[in-house]
Amino acid sequence: MTALRVEVAEPAWCEPGLESRSGRYPLAVEAPVMAMVDTLVPGVSTLTRLARFYSLYWALAAHADDSGLDATECRTVLRRAEVGLAWVSLEHDQPPLAHGADRVKSLRDKGRVEAMAEVGRGSYSPRLWGFWSQYGGPSVTMGTVRLNGGALSTGRHICPEPVRRMYQPLFDLVSRRPFAASDVAKFGALALDVPATADLEPLSELFTAMRRHRGEQDEWNGDDRTRRSTLRVLARSVQLHSDAPDWTSAMRTCVAYGATVETDPLLRTEERAHAWRGVLLRRLSVGAWRRLWAELVDVVISAAGSATRADLHDWISGEVPSMTVRHFLRGCPSTMDGDGHPLPAEEQVEQEGTGGVEIDLAVLLLGARRLDQLTGKSLSAFLGRRSQGRGQFLDPSWVGHRQREHEDRPLGELARAFVDDMLAQSRRVSLRKLQVDERGSMTLFTKLHERNGRYFADVPEGAGNVGLRLAQLGTMSHQLGLFGGSTPSSGVTALGTALLELPT
Repeated sequence: MTALRVEVAEPAWCEPGLESRSGRYPLAVEAPVMAMVDTLVPGVSTLTRLARFYSLYWALAAHADDSGLDATECRTVLRRAEVGLAWVSLEHDQPPLAHGADRVKSLRDKGRVEAMAEVGRGSYSPRLWGFWSQYGGPSVTMGTVRLNGGALSTGRHICPEPVRRMYQPLFDLVSRRPFAASDVAKFGALALDVPATADLEPLSELFTAMRRHRGEQDEWNGDDRTRRSTLRVLARSVQLHSDAPDWTSAMRTCVAYGATVETDPLLRTEERAHAWRGVLLRRLSVGAWRRLWAELVDVVISAAGSATRADLHDWISGEVPSMTVRHFLRGCPSTMDGDGHPLPAEEQVEQEGTGGVEIDLAVLLLGARRLDQLTGKSLSAFLGRRSQGRGQFLDPSWVGHRQREHEDRPLGELARAFVDDMLAQSRRVSLRKLQVDERGSMTLFTKLHERNGRYFADVPEGAGNVGLRLAQLGTMSHQLGLFGGSTPSSGVTALGTALLELPT
């Protein structure tokens, strides 16, 4: 007799009423840093890594105006042109390749090239407007493009004639038909690795807000001047700390710590350098919260995907030394030198610490200590522009209140309070993001779920810190000839020194 196997998936008479998806920022501790970065690096995003695409859309906006393209026609030309750049990059460039090159290669190898640029999931990009979705906001901010009835149109800065001529043959072709394999050889001049293309000089002037031959003009607005200021601070950091492993490290070493922002002839004239000090220091606390939360979620996953609050308390209590909070802080390095300048205390803790949780707690407490030491624009940026008030959940003010409450209590008690704070904040954030569709079904964006006093998780949480867009800015500055290579060791070029008016 054959045994019957019965499997019940869910009630057959109704659809699920609650769906869960992963949330990107489960504790919402990143917002103050991200808002300040948005202000300090206008025209650049975490997704803009190729300067060439700024000139593509700049020229396309001029072409759309001249040809009277509506939104649909403009989108068709844009998608076909992006396919063309990706295809050319596959044949002529070394990595990194143009956006969409991997997808174009896959479709080409499968022989599915006819609909490569058409709208849909079988194309090079599932997004209606392809990679304009990544560069649109930055291009509008940069002033190269504006939107007119959904179509690209010329912005504050008129596209130079050499840049228009650079792309015109491509636009003429893709206005008639899709880009094909037989076209690749004709457009090798549009490869990313081709030196001295016509767009480099205009783009370098835009990024630096400086004309090579006429000096700084009144045409630059506040965003342009802010971007220039940030680029000057980054370039000066590269000059002074060429041994740094990456752009962000160079900026942090130069600006976040020591007296350089007050004594250097360039940095002392750039008030935004002080704002960057606050952002760089606040980011350290953000990273500590993100790591601590990721460790908590990992504990739940390792416990067969389910744990109680008591389990989480036991875990974190076992990760910290048996001492009071006051005693623990006495063992932490100083955050300020004798002259009142910030010291790299958080970095010292990370280098000397023995346990992840202990390091994260120390970084959070050191961040709270900086509230009484930073001043002016550094303090304002550290607080995310907030100069007064109660603050936000899990911000340095919150940590400072918790510290004072537990000053003479065991460190484990403070750690357990932080666990409770994170669980409560995660719930607040997920409920704030809750979406209800037209059928009444709810979608909750979180990786950690609470049901009847137990917490469930089966997907790890990301522990990486929030980006500052300095990596993107440094990379594109290299592409534009302002920096000598892909790391600070390559230094600033003569062109970069001249356009940014750096000391020599």
